[in-house]
Amino acid sequence: MARTGLWIGVALGVLCGALWDLFPLPDAQGRLDRIPRRVGRFAGYDISLTDSEKVVLGRVDLVHRKYQFNGWNFFLTVIDGTRDRHAVHDPRYCFEGAGWRVVAEKPLVVPGGAATWLELRQADDRAEAVFWFSDGARRHSSLPWYWAQTVLRRMSLGRSGPEPVMVVLQSYEETPPDWPRLIRALLAAMPEL
Repeated sequence: MARTGLWIGVALGVLCGALWDLFPLPDAQGRLDRIPRRVGRFAGYDISLTDSEKVVLGRVDLVHRKYQFNGWNFFLTVIDGTRDRHAVHDPRYCFEGAGWRVVAEKPLVVPGGAATWLELRQADDRAEAVFWFSDGARRHSSLPWYWAQTVLRRMSLGRSGPEPVMVVLQSYEETPPDWPRLIRALLAAMPEL
């Protein structure tokens, strides 16, 4: 009897998976399109992905830019994983794959939730990064919670809420920005993040 139940469960899982593929979910492309290159004191421009980034992120919609604000320079990457949820993963893996070591991290309070700050080292170079996941209103930096949100969204055919995106900010200069101040200004100018 238990074996029959197992096979019924497997068959239902396969059937549900096939049916979910027939109902494409609304993505976050509209939110990504609303991220301006210039707004207020923010000035940015698009940058190309590296070949290795194209392999990992080829099927996702994303914004990948360099911005300047109040003399601070930083990268902004926003990834919508609607079409390829596996492309959205813990940013620490990307940094480590690029040769950086995470030497410190701490939670940051941001408007609408929380983010994670990382200190990175590579030989004599130092950088900082901040990341979070956002549905446009709430922000968190928990990868398991992101996965739970996306699973629930797929199971409800998108009725559980908007697609969360991953937001990564990274410094690329000797002096990193004042992250809390930068993030407050960024979210005031670009609330879809």
